[in-house]
Amino acid sequence: MNLLVPKGSRKLMQLMPAVPIGISRTGQIRLLFEDDRYLAVIKPAGLLMHKTPIDAHEKENLRDILKAVRTGRLDPVHRLDKPTSGVVVFGKDSEAIDACKQQFESRKTQKAYLCLVRGHVPFAGCLLKPLPKGMEGPPREARTSFDPVESCELPYAVSRYASARLSLLRCTPHTGRYHQIRLHMRHFRHPILGDSQHGDKHQNRAFTAHTGVSGLMLHAQRFAFAHPEGGTVDLCAAIPDRWLSLENVTGWNLSRFSIDSAAHFQSDTATP
Repeated sequence: MNLLVPKGSRKLMQLMPAVPIGISRTGQIRLLFEDDRYLAVIKPAGLLMHKTPIDAHEKENLRDILKAVRTGRLDPVHRLDKPTSGVVVFGKDSEAIDACKQQFESRKTQKAYLCLVRGHVPFAGCLLKPLPKGMEGPPREARTSFDPVESCELPYAVSRYASARLSLLRCTPHTGRYHQIRLHMRHFRHPILGDSQHGDKHQNRAFTAHTGVSGLMLHAQRFAFAHPEGGTVDLCAAIPDRWLSLENVTGWNLSRFSIDSAAHFQSDTATP
């Protein structure tokens, strides 16, 4: 299901700028979209989605922060890893939550992530490597496509290499497996910068020392899904400020990724 909106075939029903809705010690939480069925926000890196015994010492989580400013039910329809920033959608009722989860299971949502990886990736492709659905369990089909956005070579040494080659990729996970993009990039031998669990520790240290940028360089930039009452909700989250500081060392223009947007499109034939 292609959720991109062709020009002239649909009309804009709702547009909201991102506005602050909460604050955590890792950064501001911005509201992207809200109606009677869904609430979408931009999660800062370093914030848990919800309480979990795996990270029991962590006192803050996104769901509790939102529950403090909104009454009623709020359940995430998908999840982001703690160190990943970007779009997160919560459902407000069982029907809305199930509708979105069913789209995930049938692969009808559309997602796009930005990630900064080690090495030059001059071509588009698709990674096929089975992965567990959770932290454990049998491997299942997992598929991630990627497209190169930018690349550069920076003048600092890493291990036996005299310089560091980096690429900015746009990745689309077509399945939902545990740490899917991070594990696929490692398997591809282009690990994500700042990934302390699956990445290259030598590259991570050298990158931070040269650029001053730390943390996992993975951002959930776009999420689109069909609304149960009709039309498509299309959400985009601007990259965090720390990403923009890379412009000074890479020469890249990242301004096209620094805009928040939320739109609810509906077909022209729909009843107002």
